[in-house]
Amino acid sequence: MPNSNAHAPRLRACWVLTAALLACSPSELAAQRRRGAKSENWPFGLSPAQASDPMVQKRDLFNLGMIGAKAWDATRKEPAALRSSGRRQFRNDSKSDGDAGPTKLVVRALLGGAPAQRAGLQLGDEIVGIGQQKFDKGCFQPFADALTKAEAETGVVVLDVLRAGKQIAVTVKLKKGGKEFSEPTKGKARDKILAAALQWLAEHQEGDGGYPATLGGMNGRVVNACLAGLAWLAGGSTARAGKYRTNIHKAEEFVVRGLWAKDTSTPSGAGANWDQSTWRLAYASLFLGELLQTGKNPKLRATLQKIADELAARQEVSGGYGHGPGGKNALGYIELNILGALVMSGLGQAKQAGCKIADPAIQKLDAYLQASAGEDGGVGYADGPGQKGMGNIGRTAAAWLGAVGLGRRADPWTKKMEGYVRAHVADVMHGHASLMQHITLAGVAAKALGSDAEAAYWKVMQRDMTLARAPDGSLQSRPWHESLLMESNTDVSMGEVWTTASWAIVLGAEAVKAKKGGLPGWCGKNSSQ
Repeated sequence: MPNSNAHAPRLRACWVLTAALLACSPSELAAQRRRGAKSENWPFGLSPAQASDPMVQKRDLFNLGMIGAKAWDATRKEPAALRSSGRRQFRNDSKSDGDAGPTKLVVRALLGGAPAQRAGLQLGDEIVGIGQQKFDKGCFQPFADALTKAEAETGVVVLDVLRAGKQIAVTVKLKKGGKEFSEPTKGKARDKILAAALQWLAEHQEGDGGYPATLGGMNGRVVNACLAGLAWLAGGSTARAGKYRTNIHKAEEFVVRGLWAKDTSTPSGAGANWDQSTWRLAYASLFLGELLQTGKNPKLRATLQKIADELAARQEVSGGYGHGPGGKNALGYIELNILGALVMSGLGQAKQAGCKIADPAIQKLDAYLQASAGEDGGVGYADGPGQKGMGNIGRTAAAWLGAVGLGRRADPWTKKMEGYVRAHVADVMHGHASLMQHITLAGVAAKALGSDAEAAYWKVMQRDMTLARAPDGSLQSRPWHESLLMESNTDVSMGEVWTTASWAIVLGAEAVKAKKGGLPGWCGKNSSQ
């Protein structure tokens, strides 16, 4: 599960940055693919034969936005394709571009029928610039700017490509969305991007209401179903009404069935300390609690009460939380505060839904989070040496959202966390293990804080959201400094549902149309302050 260094599969990054713009909607793209447009190594840079080999790792590639291509940094050595261990390992590499992006991208994956493929971009092409301007200071911002301009105005992006030693221009066409796409996180553009993501999630939901297993077996399946459910709720549907009411109901049933199911993905011979089921309980409390904000359901509330009681029972003596019951995990530690903070958020949801929350458990968890924090209010990894005082936005945002949901907003410690969140709302690169998790938690907290925090968040994160988009409506993962060093990316392991649902949650967290949708429970709108 996210933030588990021991249990995530080793993922070797191997990608290339590709550019081209697509002249078709997600539904048109789906039709093209049905007519035989062949995807090349999409989405993880692997051929069909490689993708079916359990010893081959998914590649951690840069997505190139709506052109439908992924790439690797052509100036970096590509990681080995075969996994040699179930654990992550660091590779000495001090190279850093300050998150400006590579200066040369080699194409490793193409989405069938998408603009890049239609424009003639090929696997192995090296993208060195855009519009005759080289990526001397990194490709991320120039690429995002070109994509935004093309979608809002020109309809084309011209890629400067090296192929067989010669530089050529590849003109990629993108369907123009109108001037509103100059600000893709607002208004009609935001609504269209969100709608495409919600449709993609619906199309990929399985018959049982869940999604295919990725990282964490049943734990991961439950977590992804919860995130998809939250995304559909944010988009304005409920279990009783709206376009995705059936999808939400199926997700609810899957989650309730999966809460206590045995996880068969646990390694053979592993002890109780490999149990990571607290993750599924935490995310289930977020989803089911938010669902109960949309209508009364005594049976579902009883289930949420059982979850809240179980979370209280699983609390460590310290007040913190580990991956699951069973003592120290395979890396020799117990508590990690990203999980404790998510539990705090989930309990906040449960309280707003009318559940009874054990005050001693909240007080102990709050004290543990505070003991781990620095003077600035940033929640640390844990309270041990080398962990205390190492605050980051994801842990602090989740803990603050939970405290607000529990009606503790006026508490001095909660106010201190709020100050940290306001000051660091876009500092997602200081997170750990899952970049997407920190993007999501910071984004929800920004919505809860209001327009100033939201503006600060999107000033930085609009670029990443633009690059994450794919022509089929999904939003994809990206490499970052930790995944490049560790040659493993939890977001890749969790898969496209994880990233697509997470971005959809951020885009839809605050209702914008007739007060429908949004995530009022998680944002603390219904709590007594």
